[in-house]
Amino acid sequence: MRNIMFSMLCIIISLLTLTLIGCNRTSYDAYEKLVGKLESLGYTIEVEDVEENTILVGKQKRLTLNKSERISVYLYENSNKMEKDASYVSDDGFSYYNGKKGVCVDWVASPHFYKWENMIILYVGENSEIINALEELFGPQFAGL
Repeated sequence: MRNIMFSMLCIIISLLTLTLIGCNRTSYDAYEKLVGKLESLGYTIEVEDVEENTILVGKQKRLTLNKSERISVYLYENSNKMEKDASYVSDDGFSYYNGKKGVCVDWVASPHFYKWENMIILYVGENSEIINALEELFGPQFAGL
């Protein structure tokens, strides 16, 4: 009986450990859908991983659309973490303050921040075609001009 109880306890601990490990992973499902949606709109996309520190804490990918315009995509473990980080961005998109760290950004053009699933999508620019495509895919921006 003790061996059965010990075996059951080991199985439960193993399952909990696997579940917790899975919970701390960033899901790339929404990101892959995003790339597919942009491609379906006729954009060619080059992807680059970005390791530099930025104002947002998500894992950053940079997408270059049609070899000219860039979009930054920040991936989070889940939508709750994304929403929390998004709440630190000012309405105009020119500052970020999380209670400990504050940053003011002097963008080269107007920033446009969008949220979708576990991602924040940032486009800095004035190309109305791209802005319209992002709004069509993700709804109105939550921050920016």
